[in-house]
Amino acid sequence: MPNTRRAFVSQTAAFVSAGAAFAQAVSAEPADIFQAAAAGDVPRATEILNADPQASRQRSADGRTPLHFATAAGQPAMAMLLLSRGSELSAGPESPLIAAVDHPDHAAASEISKTLLANASNPNARRADGKTALELALARGYGDIAAMLLHRGATPVGIVHYNRRYLHDLHGRPVTRDDSNGLAWPAINAFVTVAHFDFEKVKQLVADTPALLNTRSSWDELAIEASAHVGHLPMAQWLAGQGAPVSTCTAALLGIESMVKEALAADPLCIHERGAHDIPILAYAAYAKEQTAIAEALLKAGADVHAPGLGMTVLHLAAQRGYVELAECVLAHGADVNAVAPYKGKPTTPLGISMQTKQAVQTKQAEMEKLLRARGGAE
Repeated sequence: MPNTRRAFVSQTAAFVSAGAAFAQAVSAEPADIFQAAAAGDVPRATEILNADPQASRQRSADGRTPLHFATAAGQPAMAMLLLSRGSELSAGPESPLIAAVDHPDHAAASEISKTLLANASNPNARRADGKTALELALARGYGDIAAMLLHRGATPVGIVHYNRRYLHDLHGRPVTRDDSNGLAWPAINAFVTVAHFDFEKVKQLVADTPALLNTRSSWDELAIEASAHVGHLPMAQWLAGQGAPVSTCTAALLGIESMVKEALAADPLCIHERGAHDIPILAYAAYAKEQTAIAEALLKAGADVHAPGLGMTVLHLAAQRGYVELAECVLAHGADVNAVAPYKGKPTTPLGISMQTKQAVQTKQAEMEKLLRARGGAE
């Protein structure tokens, strides 16, 4: 899975001192994963985790995990590493999210909090004194974090909707998701990881251990969801054929228009459905083949045309791939032709992405450029 989140490259002197204080505080711990986590020493932590994958879930003398130390010290890169290596995102005694939300450095607090929340950390986490993560964010004046908490369900009725995520398989048969099926979580995480890029390995692992099919990684992702959001259509189709759950997001990726429309009719709130990493349903109309009819159905039902998936709007995704019909569809529904998204390290408009990308057929890109310029697009 490509890491699209901004690298945290600057720290204040006080912030460095805080990290050093944390490292000193854990110097007596028998396992120095805590020191590495607090200091943000990614190479050392990687070395430890490679030698012992279970180290990401070790507990210090006071019951905290390495992720607690990383969030308390404001270490975004370390939090991302630990997340990807099996850390429990909502582990007690207080969820790591609490320290992240309440960190005095807004940039660090925002990056870590949003990373944790986008990967299913509990948005209703509370501090020992009863203060919620939302209350702490508001007290700090961190409006962006508060908005993400609300979005992820920090209120009684959240914006995000998951009721159809594990409802049935490709043929409408009920499925029962089991987060582990009795398997070790490092094996599950490894399976979901390769589902982002290695089809042959996925087929081999399923053949060797069929119980992997419906398991969920520690960052809240199934293998079929991994293949879906990277646009690996053949792998997603194969996993669906094996009986993996097909959410409405995955159905959109697979181009199963009838399933998407049935879902909208049965549960109108599924327009708020999100896939792994908080990716909105509309984005799945652009990740593999151009699914204009599905996008149209979702937009007519009320899907948010501006909702970003891993930073990009659907118009950015269409522009990147040369999907002219899809671009016309979202523009007709009010997409901002000059919205900016991070691309190759810079804020970029859909036209800017169209001019840079080499992924789509050149003739399609020429059509895309003409369309976007006609609608007022700027580079």
